[in-house]
Amino acid sequence: MNKTCEILFSALQSGLFGGGVDAAVYQNLSAEEWQQLFRMAAQQGVVAIVYDVVEQLPKELQPRRSTNIQWALSVEAIENRHEMQRKTSALLANLWAEQGIQTIVMKGLAIGTYFPQPAHRECGDLDCFLVKDGSTISDGYEVANKLCEQIGAKVSRDYYKDATIKYRGLLVENHRFYLPIRGGRKVKELERHLEKVALRGRTSLVPDTKLIVPSADFNALFLTMHGLNHFLSEGIKFRHILDWALLLKAEQNNIDWAEFYEWADRMHMTRFADALTAISVKYFGLEITNPAIHTTSPYADRVLEDTLFKSDGIHNKGYSAWKARWVLIKNKFTFGWKYHKIYQKSILCELMRSVFAFLFEKNPKL
Repeated sequence: MNKTCEILFSALQSGLFGGGVDAAVYQNLSAEEWQQLFRMAAQQGVVAIVYDVVEQLPKELQPRRSTNIQWALSVEAIENRHEMQRKTSALLANLWAEQGIQTIVMKGLAIGTYFPQPAHRECGDLDCFLVKDGSTISDGYEVANKLCEQIGAKVSRDYYKDATIKYRGLLVENHRFYLPIRGGRKVKELERHLEKVALRGRTSLVPDTKLIVPSADFNALFLTMHGLNHFLSEGIKFRHILDWALLLKAEQNNIDWAEFYEWADRMHMTRFADALTAISVKYFGLEITNPAIHTTSPYADRVLEDTLFKSDGIHNKGYSAWKARWVLIKNKFTFGWKYHKIYQKSILCELMRSVFAFLFEKNPKL
């Protein structure tokens, strides 16, 4: 890892996991090195978190004024975006609650509650799963869609897994299913389990809203499966790793690890989860006290290197549907080691399964 990476690790460790700011790390940084740090932090979705640490440095160690202003403006934009998302999401949750619908938030604002400053955890949209009158299935799905249309929102139902709602600058993914279940028996079994455990045990609310933060057991499984899907198709960012690390920091003794690893083994997620935990411990200073948690992985450094330098994202690129599919297929073969070493499945078998599901299971059911 190069110098910029080492500084980034140090900033994230001191900003999120304690230990104080190590000013010596920032001695004699050139203007270009500061720009490299800014660009890497922005690319990894952690620019606001790193700036929290930069602001604590003595004035003589901080970047030159132009870089400082550029950084501060980026953080302000992230904060403004977060506030808009929180307010608009809260408004929709209130609207749905009037019809007896509960709004369960997947990652995003929910996982942001584990961050020291939730507004500094970058979030793209609102992913939610809507249940009605104490149910566990998404029976609030279509009711919510129609309510949104009544208040002028644009609703698209083109995808089997979720409807896309656009309202006051907020993009909402209203999920019928937590997971992409098409073409997979085991993933459908995990979907049923997630629907059962989302509200099992201790839950909470995003402050000053009716947005539900689901159970720690749900978050552990969902974040792992969601992150693995991204890792295989386009790569992940530090934000994915930090979501996992901060969940463990807060909830490591509230998660049923026997149940987690049973599902992780069944879904071929264990090596991925172990790599995220090992990265968090080794590079970010996460302290694990629960002996049930795996804390080492022979794949941690390779996953970290891929995260930093080799991801090939497709989201927010403006690709057409067919262009995106082509990039996904290309990525499968370009980064085939992910399937062999981490997922432990055949690329060709997975590709055939995906094609079969696309052709013959357009609208899957549990």
